[in-house]
Amino acid sequence: MSDAAAPRRSHSGQPLPATPIPQDTGDVDPAPPGTSSASARRRGPRSGSRAGTGAETTRDAILDAARTSFLAKGFAKTTIRGVARAAGVDPALVSYYFGSKGDLFGASMNLRIRASEEIAKVISGDIRTAGPRLVRLAMTAWDDSSGGVTFRSLLRWVSTDDGAPEAVQTYATEQIAVPVAQALEQAGVLGPDARERATLAGSQLVGLAMIRYVFQVEPLASAPVDHLVEVVGPTIQHYLTGPLLRRQTPESR
Repeated sequence: MSDAAAPRRSHSGQPLPATPIPQDTGDVDPAPPGTSSASARRRGPRSGSRAGTGAETTRDAILDAARTSFLAKGFAKTTIRGVARAAGVDPALVSYYFGSKGDLFGASMNLRIRASEEIAKVISGDIRTAGPRLVRLAMTAWDDSSGGVTFRSLLRWVSTDDGAPEAVQTYATEQIAVPVAQALEQAGVLGPDARERATLAGSQLVGLAMIRYVFQVEPLASAPVDHLVEVVGPTIQHYLTGPLLRRQTPESR
């Protein structure tokens, strides 16, 4: 046997393994498109963290940490870095998955799930009777002991946190005004008129929610949903299809 084929030996004369022992690099997320594996390791969860078992687990850990922070601290005092630290990941990974803090808020609070679809379904029926159905949809969802807790927490936060308007404006626009306006446009209402009607309807519903859940003013705070549908539904219906006073503009005077 030649020297080249002989097994390598340590200084003590013991044989060394023929191949190097693989090093444990820890769990990392797969590299995002366009990034190197080194970049993925840098941006991925720290070894041993609860978010280090795959992309979905990492996302869930970030969402859990963000939801806890938003509800406890509010929008203004929640930071991407703080969420990342609580989730055990690099801050760059939070931005990679969710973008801005406003986007993270919407995702963690489940504000973008099904709301617009359900509103569109209600409005897209007979629009002449959509007002009461819209009130029932909103009150039933917000009264729910589990599903409505996020919205009620959001409303309480609105009344105390100076940083709330950005997130609330996004919610009110994307989840209420836009789907209502789109449904109205499909029913033949012109764009600017549809947007005004949708905003009026949304303001009425959010105002009712503030009275019911935040200020808890009786008798509306404990009123049955059926009663609210009966008394508020016609107002929403007027906003959707009733006559509106035209705003005066310099050109129309």
